[in-house]
Amino acid sequence: MDAQLIRKAREVAGESQAAFGARFGVDQSTVHRWETNGPPVRGPAKMALVREIDVIMANHAAGTGEGSS
Repeated sequence: MDAQLIRKAREVAGESQAAFGARFGVDQSTVHRWETNGPPVRGPAKMALVREIDVIMANHAAGTGEGSS
């Protein structure tokens, strides 16, 4: 996972940085940092981010649910 994938997933979900950050209990500036410098390297935020991005991108690819519009 890299910064570009985080941004792509957020855009596919149709969310602002603030809304995307709310999923993880972080603010807009943290999401901006993830999209610029890359994801957190460890801990619960990284695990949650990996799970959410997998779901968003899988739904997008399947054309169903979140991220499919």
